[in-house]
Amino acid sequence: MNRAYLLIAGVLAAVVAIAALGFGTVSKIEGMVTDATTLARSERDHYWRAQVETLNAQAQAKIATNLRETMAAQNAARDQIADAEARAVELEKQNAALPNSSGPGRGLDRERVRLLNKR
Repeated sequence: MNRAYLLIAGVLAAVVAIAALGFGTVSKIEGMVTDATTLARSERDHYWRAQVETLNAQAQAKIATNLRETMAAQNAARDQIADAEARAVELEKQNAALPNSSGPGRGLDRERVRLLNKR
């Protein structure tokens, strides 16, 4: 009977040893999977951060270009307005220099009509 106990004890010891090795192997594999998952996530995050930074840089460049174009358009409009105002002042001076028609042909005379056409 001692042999039977020894045989059972030996089988149990072998099963425990195999289970321990299996458990160790499983935990090593779990660690490798965890490391691979962490690395893959890190690489994915790095890739998408780079994509976002590139798109942000492109958007900022487009905004800057639009701002420069807007400022140029504003400057051109401001210059046109200043020219029109200066021209209006000049036309008003020319109008004031024309004689008033107090005679029978009151209204717009030829010179005043020409000033209106210049506007």
